[in-house]
Amino acid sequence: MAKCSVCGKSVLFGNAVSHSHRRSNKMFKPNVKRVNIQTETGNKRVYVCTSCLRSGKVQRAEVVKSAPVAAPAVEAAVETAPAETTEA
Repeated sequence: MAKCSVCGKSVLFGNAVSHSHRRSNKMFKPNVKRVNIQTETGNKRVYVCTSCLRSGKVQRAEVVKSAPVAAPAVEAAVETAPAETTEA
């Protein structure tokens, strides 16, 4: 299971209680995202919960989009054959 690398939030266990009070095991999972963050040494990809992202405890790394690479133009020579007609 993923764990927040900032606050340490991880999975909690408890009981799911139905209407008839029958109990079954339940896992409460944190909302954890895998994001690129800025560190002193550079960018790093870690798991961070959304509450840490919203509160500003983590600075996301800037996404650098490269220029699109143009594909070489390929001209396909398509020969069309004359349509055959059959007269009955």
